[in-house]
Amino acid sequence: MSKVIAYAICACCLLGCAPSIPRPYLEAKAAGHRAYSSGRYEQAAEHFHQAAGKADRRKDRDEALYLEASSYLRAGRYREAKTVFEAMVSISPDGLRAARAAHEAAKIEIRHGDAAKGWQMLHAAIVRYPASGLSRAALQRYLQYLDETIGPLRVIDYLDASMDWYRAHDLGERALYEKAKRLERLGRLREAVDTLLICAKDYPYPVGSLRDNALYLASELEERLGRPRQAVAHLRTLLEDREQSLIHGSYERPLYAPAQMRLAVLYRDALAEPDVARKEFRKLFDAFPTSTLRDDALWAEALVARKQKDTEGACAAVSLLVKHIPQSRYAHCATLLCDKAPTPGQAGTCREYIARDIAP
Repeated sequence: MSKVIAYAICACCLLGCAPSIPRPYLEAKAAGHRAYSSGRYEQAAEHFHQAAGKADRRKDRDEALYLEASSYLRAGRYREAKTVFEAMVSISPDGLRAARAAHEAAKIEIRHGDAAKGWQMLHAAIVRYPASGLSRAALQRYLQYLDETIGPLRVIDYLDASMDWYRAHDLGERALYEKAKRLERLGRLREAVDTLLICAKDYPYPVGSLRDNALYLASELEERLGRPRQAVAHLRTLLEDREQSLIHGSYERPLYAPAQMRLAVLYRDALAEPDVARKEFRKLFDAFPTSTLRDDALWAEALVARKQKDTEGACAAVSLLVKHIPQSRYAHCATLLCDKAPTPGQAGTCREYIARDIAP
């Protein structure tokens, strides 16, 4: 009984600590939501404006102002929307909605006002709120704008001059990756690879959101530089990060399966090691059960085996394909590589373009 009483006292204390939100604020905000959901956006903006004036807490006021600006934006009243977004940043620069408001104001200026001024506003928003997730994508867009206005060479100079600041403010990974892409565009492939490897090393798994992209692109550039062994090494580094989830969910990343496929292709084509290529193609099928590349990998394995005149190996690969992925576009072509291959259950024929590609 004493425990029940203690729990009841705790519950009462927690309820007593709950914020008391003014009823006029709640009513005005509810009216705004009703108007917005009915398509009466200007009326919604007025209600949200009233709610902002009746809020006791800053976070409630900022939320109402954001809804007001969003309503004006939806109504096509861009000047009013921009004014409210800018007011939010002015009166609540460290508020929960401040970063988004700054980015939205810049976006409106770019699309519906003075574009050059809008890009300056976007840069200012990036600098003011570098930790915001919005700033990473915004930096990418801003650099694309600079590409069009001053050219990629000067963009690289800008990034070099600003790199220390970007690194210190949560944007270094994006800045390095964007620099590497511009070096590639200018044909400075060796420098691009070096920059990508710095990006991958300084922003490791699991926190580096561009590590996989950096290593994959580095692999592509190494192949273009005539260095397939290094290309393979970068892919293996990428795949070493892969881990399995022991309970629910997945740690799988979008480039893991493509990296495994590319690894096999490099062994097949650039390194001319067909036996290793076949093992790597089979590994994709075995180790990536959710990948859409599994049938491509088995088909590629079978083609390599056929080229080696290993009929049994080709049959093993296409038999797996038909058994486990009967809906694959290659399933009805299996008998072209193996006379004794099983046939898929559903009716269909081998597509001409596939048959043409494997014709002797």
